[in-house]
Amino acid sequence: MTATRPCESKDERGPLRAVLFKSRDRMSRFAEKLKAAGVSCTVLDFEGSDWLSFDYRGVDLVIFYPSFVYTSNHPHALLDVRDNLSFITEQHPHLICYPDPALIPYYNDKYRQFLFLSARRHPCPRTIPLLSLEAVEAAHLQLGYPMVLKNRYGAGGASVFRVTNKRQLLHYYRLSTLDLFNVRAALHFTRICFNRLFLYNLIKARRAQYPFLSPPLLAQEFLPIDRDLKTVVRNGEVVEAHWRIQATANMWKMNIDAGGIGEWSHVPPEALAVSRTLAQDLKARWLNIDLMESNGRFLISEFSPVWHHYAYKEKPSFVYKDDYNIKVPLKVSLDLEPVSYTHLRAHETVLDLVCRLLLEKKKILQNKSPSTTVQTNTIIK
Repeated sequence: MTATRPCESKDERGPLRAVLFKSRDRMSRFAEKLKAAGVSCTVLDFEGSDWLSFDYRGVDLVIFYPSFVYTSNHPHALLDVRDNLSFITEQHPHLICYPDPALIPYYNDKYRQFLFLSARRHPCPRTIPLLSLEAVEAAHLQLGYPMVLKNRYGAGGASVFRVTNKRQLLHYYRLSTLDLFNVRAALHFTRICFNRLFLYNLIKARRAQYPFLSPPLLAQEFLPIDRDLKTVVRNGEVVEAHWRIQATANMWKMNIDAGGIGEWSHVPPEALAVSRTLAQDLKARWLNIDLMESNGRFLISEFSPVWHHYAYKEKPSFVYKDDYNIKVPLKVSLDLEPVSYTHLRAHETVLDLVCRLLLEKKKILQNKSPSTTVQTNTIIK
């Protein structure tokens, strides 16, 4: 992804204006990129109160690279996105915003994703939300064991369990409903308190990991796979995809940070079609999708409006094969400025993001007023 010159875009009101919200990392680089792109930029902070009284009427773009305020399984881990950013875009619908406001309700919420996938009949593993004891019994009878049990919130494989019997299933359900007056609940929290990571965060970071589960849990059929697939869709086309392959036979969560192997190789047309269809149905500009192959079908596990990614050759274990069949070259789609957060990794150059938004703004202005001219001197290849 290259640009010949910085973006410069003007309409009848003057230069485009952006609001860039502070996040944990690389904010100075973000501001520098916006400045180089010729965009008048105001930096605001959700931890302060200035954003509440700020006048957004003259702003064109709002950009916020989210990070989890608490651990990703916390119900309010994305409060800056879900509450604050959503409020701004509701009050000022003219704004072009990243992440896409239409997708924010689904961000890191597996239950809402399940509702959408089910209602729109997208292919996904058999799933039963544990809304009651009757649902627990249905999962026990219909899904069998082993069974995958997912907390409503969580990223990177956090709060995802493999249960092997009804007693375990009922135990996690009771935890999610705060039925804690029992021996198994006491043992559960005792184990948490003596977990090394929990103690480190509690003592060193001064921020404990969230120890509870959030209803409804999602009971899902266990699929015996040795890999899954991540795709990234931009404006209706898959621009990047890679397989996450288990490193050992005992690995059942295909997570690269947990030791899984990343492989960029041939992606079947069926997987590309499923990815495009979901993105179109969501009307998503950017969409990251997790897929699993079972019995010749690709099933959607979950999706996200934010592009979580690794840089090209970031890890020595990564494998790049000649039969990789995505049109965008890997050295383009993966050679991006990295931005790291706790529990997640998101990569996209701000320059690319700004130029993309400017081009979208240009189309909007041209549709509203044929006489409006917008000069864009950047070529994105």
